Amino acid sequence: MPPNYREQQGRPLSTNERKGALALVGALVLAGLGVGAWGIASGGNHQHGPCVTMVVPGPTGGGYVTRCGTTARQWCQTQVTAAGPLVAQALTNCRQAKLLPG
Repeated sequence: MPPNYREQQGRPLSTNERKGALALVGALVLAGLGVGAWGIASGGNHQHGPCVTMVVPGPTGGGYVTRCGTTARQWCQTQVTAAGPLVAQALTNCRQAKLLPG
């Protein structure tokens, strides 16, 4: 802290300090808008058809597995004959997406 910190506490910002703060806020707003636009433009799954999403446990908490369209249909068919702790969840999700009968 500067040696005259106590004296500066009630002092209003100078013109240059206000301009700097405004520039910082403006830069943060523009960065947020840029990230949002990028997320909208490139985010999401661009495949057509029903999608299946599962939460899969992992060493750092877990992740998502998402399959859509033809890939989802093929994946669901492989789950019918698969074995493992997540098969029941996979089959339920495939049935809810109407990719498997039942």
